[in-house]
Amino acid sequence: MKVLIFDSSALISITINNLLDKLRELKKHYRGEFFITNEVKREIVFTPINNKKFKLEALQLANFIANDNLKVYDEDLSNKTNYLLTLANSIYTAQDNCIQILQKGEVESLALASIINADALVIDERTTRLLIEDALKLKHLLENKLHTKVTIDKDNLLYFKKETKNVKIIRSSELMIIAFELNLFENYKKVKNIIKDYKKELLEGILYGLRFNGCSISIDEINNVLRFERIK
Repeated sequence: MKVLIFDSSALISITINNLLDKLRELKKHYRGEFFITNEVKREIVFTPINNKKFKLEALQLANFIANDNLKVYDEDLSNKTNYLLTLANSIYTAQDNCIQILQKGEVESLALASIINADALVIDERTTRLLIEDALKLKHLLENKLHTKVTIDKDNLLYFKKETKNVKIIRSSELMIIAFELNLFENYKKVKNIIKDYKKELLEGILYGLRFNGCSISIDEINNVLRFERIK
């Protein structure tokens, strides 16, 4: 079965940018399932529903789940989650203290992606992606942030990479680029009567909207997409 796992960060970015309808359409093209964990459900629905600032986004996501656009994986993930969480948060050390870099929600999503061999884990948060793809770059970022030397426990990093070696990371930006390429934004076509080069402006607006709301896509990446994407 084709499966994508979603972390809360990507879903929040998509929701804030009013792109849930595009995610729904994208799922039809994907012809697979979109899964979240119980911890992610708590992070995107039950926690923000009690905050007036985030209540509407929580209700939108609850409705998205209620309409079977997202399925909640109910089997117990605690063993693998706790193991990965312990490993991840003991890889980097500064001034003899382990740096807590990951939280339960993203690690539970990572555990699920690994266990069921999902096509990808959709996550916008930069730390998790770098830990999997470029641990040394993450070390340098931590040093710049903390203004101190950071060391890596190579054994724990090796164990972590072994557990997550088959997990592919993508971001909400990649999903929306695919949606754009599939012409899922055709409802904007009348804008061409108002805005010249509206497709380029639309794609740029989508990517910057995601960037400013939590997606770890750089300005250089956005410029490269705009440069190489075929926009007519």
